[in-house]
Amino acid sequence: MTTRDPLYGAAADAVRDQLHDSYHPLHDPEKDAHVVVPPLERAIDQARKVLAEKAQANIHDQDAMIRAAYGLHYVLHDLLAAIETERGEHR
Repeated sequence: MTTRDPLYGAAADAVRDQLHDSYHPLHDPEKDAHVVVPPLERAIDQARKVLAEKAQANIHDQDAMIRAAYGLHYVLHDLLAAIETERGEHR
C-alpha cells in the first residue's frame, strides 16, 4: 500500500468538479424499458444467483460496488416485472 498526499486547492476542486459533473442515475426509464419480461421462476433463480455473486464484492472497491449496484438493480427490476406480470398487473 502506498501513501498519497491529500489534494488541496485547485487540484482538489478539479477532482470534486469532475466527480460532480459525471453523475448519471442508475435507472433511466427512457432507456431501461422492459422488452421481454422473464418468467417468474427464471427471474427468481437469476435474483438468487446475482445476490450470491454480489455478496462477494469488496465493499472497499468502488468499481465492484458500482457493478453490484447495477447488477442488483436490474435483477430486482426483472423480478418485480415478472411478479407484476404473474399477478396480471401492468405498468
